Amino acid sequence: MLVPFFPPMGGGGVYRPLSFVRHLPGHGWRTTVVTPNADAYWIRDESLAQRVPPECRVIRTQTWSGQAWLARGRRGRTSHRRSSRGFSAVRRAASAILVPDSYVGWYPFAVSAALQVAASDPVDAVYSTSPPESTHLAGRAVHRRTGLPWLADFRDPWMNLYLLDTPTPVHAALHRRMERRVCADAQVVVTTRWHEARLRDMYHARVTRISNGYEGEELAGLDAIRPAAGPMRIVHAGTLTQRRSATPFLEALARVLSQDSAARGDIVVEFIGPREDENEQSVQRLNLGDVVRFLDPLPHPQTLRAERSAHILLLVKHDDPRYDGLVPGKLYEYIGLRRPVFALAP
Repeated sequence: MLVPFFPPMGGGGVYRPLSFVRHLPGHGWRTTVVTPNADAYWIRDESLAQRVPPECRVIRTQTWSGQAWLARGRRGRTSHRRSSRGFSAVRRAASAILVPDSYVGWYPFAVSAALQVAASDPVDAVYSTSPPESTHLAGRAVHRRTGLPWLADFRDPWMNLYLLDTPTPVHAALHRRMERRVCADAQVVVTTRWHEARLRDMYHARVTRISNGYEGEELAGLDAIRPAAGPMRIVHAGTLTQRRSATPFLEALARVLSQDSAARGDIVVEFIGPREDENEQSVQRLNLGDVVRFLDPLPHPQTLRAERSAHILLLVKHDDPRYDGLVPGKLYEYIGLRRPVFALAP
């Protein structure tokens, strides 16, 4: 399994492959995960490492990815907030220079480690997961060198074709060719009906849809938790970016409080997780500092308890029609927690 984000890394991209690692042994599979060194990403959750089965072999490699260089530049300092403007500029530059993505620097290390595993230990199948799509290029290379069956799991559609702005028509053509080759060679796994139909119509790909979900074991025992009396507590747990921003919600909240100042003492809003600084700037601009607070990522068990004890869970979809066919993975966890959900969505 080629997995670019694996515990103790945190963030939304970790949970799906982690669940596969946890449940595949029950279906007769033994798993080996090839993944970058744990310090190669800006989000960490040490509690998730405890959920990796002891029988899962984990091989960590070097990487020359952009995120790894940024992480090393922090020199041990942990930060779960990044500049909205600065990150946007870096991403635009990276998309023009690095194809298919800024994680392509992991490609040679992932391929080398996977081939070593295949040469020394019986392997029946290769699995890769995206984003980043460079992981599928590594999976394809291993498939072509070994002849092993290959599963390409798309947690999201190909980012630079469907979800982000492509710098030039040449870039778009390169991404389309890479997507076509992946879909031609792999058994494709997707998460949504929209993506399933898209790839079948475009490439006649062999597609299986496995929707996201939640881990019932993690939620066991949380039913007894109830929201506390007092102010209505609205909680959002997850990453906030420019395309998934809290600002529209905050602007609506400010309008409500301007019309009913007494409500200011009746509402508390918590955003738990990594974020871009535009969100905190909006809180300052709208004078909501006494109502809204931002918390750095919590260990996942604590996040679940915070969500379960909320009066309302806030779900924020990307403010971009290109994302309309995607279902946020967070929605499934919210459903499992059985709390009311307030969604900003198409």
